[in-house]
Amino acid sequence: MSDEDLLASWELVTHAVARTQERVLSGIEDAGLPSQWVAALHLLLRTTDHRLPMSRLARDLSMTSGGFTKLADRMGQEGLIDRRNSAGDRRVVYAELTEAGLRLARRTERQYKMALREHVLEVLTPEALLTLAQSARALNEAHADAVEPTRAPKAGPERDPALPDRRARGTRVPPGQTLHRKPTVPS
Repeated sequence: MSDEDLLASWELVTHAVARTQERVLSGIEDAGLPSQWVAALHLLLRTTDHRLPMSRLARDLSMTSGGFTKLADRMGQEGLIDRRNSAGDRRVVYAELTEAGLRLARRTERQYKMALREHVLEVLTPEALLTLAQSARALNEAHADAVEPTRAPKAGPERDPALPDRRARGTRVPPGQTLHRKPTVPS
């Protein structure tokens, strides 16, 4: 396979999946539920106790932990999830579906399945979908070690240690006094 054929084939796959997913989610989003909420509700619905560590949810949704925390804040304000620390490790915070969240998750899953039947199975045969799923599984397993979502680069370059330290800027100094630094004396 030539590089051009490889690129064209891969772009076709990624665009087709993205467009189909957009179409599948459009009805749910039109009802006012953001697609990331749908994905989070679905992940929580699939667990036996309807709860997962927030770090795992962030990873599975390809979000940073900070981004997922904001999403979880909004979902919590709507009464869909409850967040609690782990009894065994206080650093771990779980997101758990509330009763309202469980009802919404079940309802959106039904809508999602109906949309999949309409937008996927009206185009692909069940056999073609299984073949596509097997190929996706192979890719997923081959790249399962990619745990963290890509992080944005730092905002600026590292501070040059040869430059003077200006971190005291903005420090409140009482009127009539000045901020003095001890000079460094070479040893």
